[in-house]
Amino acid sequence: MSDGTASNREPANTREAIMYATYDALHEHGYAGLSISRIADEGDLSKSTFYHHFDDKEDLLLSFADFTIAQFGRGFEVESTGDPVEDLYAFLNFALGTHPIARDRPDSVERMGVWIELRSQAIHDPAFAEKFTETTEKYVENLTDIIAAGIEQGVFEDVEAEKTARFLLTTVDGAILELTTRTDDTRPVVWEKMDEYIRTHIVRDELDVDEYAFDDNFESADDAA
Repeated sequence: MSDGTASNREPANTREAIMYATYDALHEHGYAGLSISRIADEGDLSKSTFYHHFDDKEDLLLSFADFTIAQFGRGFEVESTGDPVEDLYAFLNFALGTHPIARDRPDSVERMGVWIELRSQAIHDPAFAEKFTETTEKYVENLTDIIAAGIEQGVFEDVEAEKTARFLLTTVDGAILELTTRTDDTRPVVWEKMDEYIRTHIVRDELDVDEYAFDDNFESADDAA
């Protein structure tokens, strides 16, 4: 995800300003309370500005879904180190928001909440369901490639790469849902068991994961407060 909150970044153009205003309004009022008027108030924009760029509220929100998916997806754009073990840990830590870079962003949990709020619309709206299906498949493909590279290099067990990627990302999805809908942060427990799974089922026994330099420890929200 990109640096900075939606409210403190300078938009590049009017369309991006509308996206930031939609983000702020969604965070403030929730999807059920979202309206063009409230979005306009958040961005100090006129309602006519919206209709110059979008046909209606549904068109705006579908465009905002694309915008949010792109923002969220940047957190997965981890430059490969060429080492599948490091890439696997970095990818999953970015996904959970526990990577040192991700967790230093004060709005990371807020962004995850907006992500969940939008994704919940896929239950009733086929257009949203299609967008989030495509996005999830992209993440599965990226993680599958990392696992497949590890198998090819002989550092991972001969697991089913795609099924393993789906399992890990489904676990991440559950952790994000818990994080944004509970009063506590269960990610430390989730990560502890994910790390255990990686060590016992994915990484080959002869490799010592502890020798790697990456930081796979993090504080919970309660600890950091």
